[in-house]
Amino acid sequence: MTLAWPVDWCPSAIHPALAHPAVLAILGVTSAVVVIRPIWNRIRPIPSVPFQVPLPEEAKPGWKGGAILPNPSIRDPAHPDQIICYDPSTGRHLATIRAHTKDDVHAALKRARQAQAKWAKTTFEQRKIVLQSLLDFILENQGSICRVASRDTGKTMIDGKFGEILVTCERIRWTLAHGEDALKDECRDPGLLMFYKEAKVEYRPMGVVAALVSWNYPFHNTFGPLITALFAGNGILIKASEQAAWSTTTYFAKIAQTCLAACGHDPELVQFLVGFQECGEAVVTSGVDGITFIGSPQVGVTIATTAAANLTPCVLELGGKDVAVVNKDVDLNAVAPVLMRGVFQNCGQNCIGIERIIVHEDVHDRLVEMLSDRIKQLKQGPPLEIENIDCGSLTMAGRTKGLEDMVQEAVRQGAKLVHGGKGFVHPQFPQGQFFTPTLLTQLKSHMTIAQEESFAPIMAIFKFSTLDEAISIANSTRYALGSNVFSRNQKEGLYIMNNLRAGMSNLNDFGASYLCQSLPFGGVGMSGYGRFAGPEGLRAVCHQKSVTRDRWPSLIQTFLPPVLQYPMNNVGDAIVVTRDLVNIVYNGWFNRVKAVVEIVKVIALGGNEREQL
Repeated sequence: MTLAWPVDWCPSAIHPALAHPAVLAILGVTSAVVVIRPIWNRIRPIPSVPFQVPLPEEAKPGWKGGAILPNPSIRDPAHPDQIICYDPSTGRHLATIRAHTKDDVHAALKRARQAQAKWAKTTFEQRKIVLQSLLDFILENQGSICRVASRDTGKTMIDGKFGEILVTCERIRWTLAHGEDALKDECRDPGLLMFYKEAKVEYRPMGVVAALVSWNYPFHNTFGPLITALFAGNGILIKASEQAAWSTTTYFAKIAQTCLAACGHDPELVQFLVGFQECGEAVVTSGVDGITFIGSPQVGVTIATTAAANLTPCVLELGGKDVAVVNKDVDLNAVAPVLMRGVFQNCGQNCIGIERIIVHEDVHDRLVEMLSDRIKQLKQGPPLEIENIDCGSLTMAGRTKGLEDMVQEAVRQGAKLVHGGKGFVHPQFPQGQFFTPTLLTQLKSHMTIAQEESFAPIMAIFKFSTLDEAISIANSTRYALGSNVFSRNQKEGLYIMNNLRAGMSNLNDFGASYLCQSLPFGGVGMSGYGRFAGPEGLRAVCHQKSVTRDRWPSLIQTFLPPVLQYPMNNVGDAIVVTRDLVNIVYNGWFNRVKAVVEIVKVIALGGNEREQL
């Protein structure tokens, strides 16, 4: 059958009135603006302002200066107001820095508030220029940033590339591409009752927020909150860990402030603080408008309790005891390298590092054998002194004894120590803070090493026979941050993942949820609350303001009929009117029509309903 359409109905036919060249030109330009402009806004290059920050002498290749401290420690009892900075992989002294005090905190907050008053008025375009300039600097100075982080924490350069550079660049990229959309006014449904109103949510900067960040990734942990705070229009106080005081003050702070100044903004918008307990407490009680804390549950509880006195909102990321569940159907040759990176990245000093591996009994022994062979070949040492190092040092001093005790306790309770389990004294650098890469098997959930965050290069392997047993082991700790499941059987993998108590889950991968900066980062339980990264992270440093306004101000505005106006002449009629108003909006069609008739009757003629007391 052939269908014949009249010319008037043919979609390709153009009405003669629209065929005029001038009309076609106007339509073409309009269409181009509607279609091309949004695309151009996405792909157009963002201006960048170049700037330079000199690399500290101690991070330059070949530096061998700095006396090796006999007993490295960040504190000197004779000088409690000073921070002793040293390379934890060698014990080389880097600098002695004055610890900031309560007075320093209050002065910093005052400076940041003055700068933020101007910054809050900047456009998203101006803020994007700052972030693009920062991104370009990072790309040009990747090696320098990693060397500074390595010198201060003992991490390897490759760990720096992953944990300091890659994730920070991705945070900036996502913010540049999607941050403005996340913070745009968001229209909401006003409902039938308020049909003549426009309803929206506005995201306004909090003011000056604070970030108290951990030492394990001193560059990323500093710049992650900074990127979010600045793009949302805030100023920020960054209280860095005393363990990373040297890298923060000599290089990272200068990057942020030089970038702002180069882009024509007040560098006082970001304030960097390093100090001990007094400094951290002063930040929390200073009157900042919001707090992000990355650290231990013990300190997190104290911060939340203290912040509650001022009703200061908090985002708390308090560590984890993350799992990797390995099902029986996996390709062990593909999974083993991912598990090695998940456990030994940054010498195990990762909040989302894999601290427990739960393996199906059918592949348990083979996987243990493969991992054992790899672990025994890992090379330890100072990454800026010796080539080809796999694992650098622990950052914090004095942790070896506690880790050894935890391993030995597990062995006494039935665990098998396959390799390691003790501190490592490097023959060339005996003052380095090293712990031997360790493999433990035959572990049970009740053991301390299965419950407490080790934050060290320790691989702990459990065995399971059923999926529900694996889930039970995984959910047996108070922590609930990240989780990872490896399974070729998608149905079984999703079953495990969907039953894990965790803030984040990855199927057939490790850490992917953090590399996707569009996703919120955070946990539940003792792993904390609140989220950073993604739209949720940007909005977490904003006040959410609900706004309504007239949709047609010259036509319709809110009007109260006389029967509802104070003072009311007849409360009974007022009750009838409000009842009928509810029925008009929410009750069935029959009741709605009935309510309209009644409400018109009362308003027009007066119902003289008696009030029931």
